[in-house]
Amino acid sequence: MKKILTAITLSLGSLMATSAMAAPQYYDRSHDHDSRWDHRDDRRWDNDNRYQNKRVNPSRDWRSGQTLPRGYDSSRYHVSDREARRLPNTGRYQQWYKVNGDYVLVNERNNRILRIIG
Repeated sequence: MKKILTAITLSLGSLMATSAMAAPQYYDRSHDHDSRWDHRDDRRWDNDNRYQNKRVNPSRDWRSGQTLPRGYDSSRYHVSDREARRLPNTGRYQQWYKVNGDYVLVNERNNRILRIIG
């Protein structure tokens, strides 16, 4: 029994050692001064991905009659001090939202945009 356990232990140990040697290694080029990689190229990639990180501008991107996206239908965008901001009165089932500096009036029943003040 002792021989079997020793053989299993040795075979598992060698299997783990070979898999660790076969794993791809991370090569850090930040200290390699001979490479042609320039870190200023990173800024170019950030500009190419600008559409993924696009900030919504409701007065430009949205129109009356469209549905308010679900991501903006939360209490953190609700405007509670309407009079302090000098917004027009809301009707029944209507709510003002503030999204990136613009005010959006939305029908609460169907989430349709009624008005946008930029």
